[in-house]
Amino acid sequence: MVVMQHINYREESPNLAYVVELAGTSDFDFEQKFVAILKQEFSWDLGRYLFHINRGEPRAAAEMVHKLKYKIRVLGMPNASEFAERHEEKLHIGETGLDEDFKRILKTIDVFLKKMESGMESDYAG
Repeated sequence: MVVMQHINYREESPNLAYVVELAGTSDFDFEQKFVAILKQEFSWDLGRYLFHINRGEPRAAAEMVHKLKYKIRVLGMPNASEFAERHEEKLHIGETGLDEDFKRILKTIDVFLKKMESGMESDYAG
């Protein structure tokens, strides 16, 4: 029996520190475009993940987790990204036991991105 090491993802909060670093302090247009694309893709991937989970298709859901984990990492959540990687591996073998915890991570990110849409992005620069 393999004992899995606990990943403390619950203390992480999404932020834009990586995006700001990538864009530099002078390229606000790039930052806005990058975030807009991130929001759009996250929303699509989240919907597809939930679709496949609800249909009992864990292997198809794993493909969406694969895409989502990179977005999670970009949002400054390395532990949550590591958790997503573990979840992806489990889904590939048909195990969905980490789904509820993964959905909590996705909800946290979804709330963060929706707050950004409300013009509160300056509060989340990391």
